[in-house]
Amino acid sequence: MARLPLPKHGELPPDARRLYDRLVAERGRIDGMYQTLLVHPDLLERVSALGGYLRFEGTDLPPQARELAILACARSMGAAYIWVKHAQHARQAGIPDDVIEDLREGREPGGLDPALSGVLEAARCALGRRSILKQTQDAIEKAYGVKGVVELVVLCGFYAMIAGVISAFEISLPEGASLPFASGRGEKDPGGGRGT
Repeated sequence: MARLPLPKHGELPPDARRLYDRLVAERGRIDGMYQTLLVHPDLLERVSALGGYLRFEGTDLPPQARELAILACARSMGAAYIWVKHAQHARQAGIPDDVIEDLREGREPGGLDPALSGVLEAARCALGRRSILKQTQDAIEKAYGVKGVVELVVLCGFYAMIAGVISAFEISLPEGASLPFASGRGEKDPGGGRGT
């Protein structure tokens, strides 16, 4: 078992406690990977800064495109934890339930506009370490600008890193959640709800 100890708030050194309190104020709560990474506060602060920038700041990639890309990455990597944490965010961003279900089942969603179809293809390219086709990049760039294209690729890399941390340290799904895929690669059954 590669699990790390989950630091408790009262046991944290002062700098880590300040970081914990700040992250809770920014995000509402921290659990799972972020709580696990409290064993390395300096690293957590930098990981959280990039994640916070990509998800919460005024980036060029709108919430609908961002959350669609995150779900596409989660499904492609079999990252059940990321899927569980982001499916509701995707709905709130305006991704229709049938699109979410198609992705969950591993089907190509139909009826997406060219930019969102491009988001899915670019996510596959980023995770597969392949070049994005010109027409795909053009569709994304037309909708979100060149910065949006770059943010999309970095977002996919960020969630690949998150999936690696979650798998390596066996971070369980949030309590009460069930595996969303028929076969979650590398992810464990939620068991006792560790990581919540």
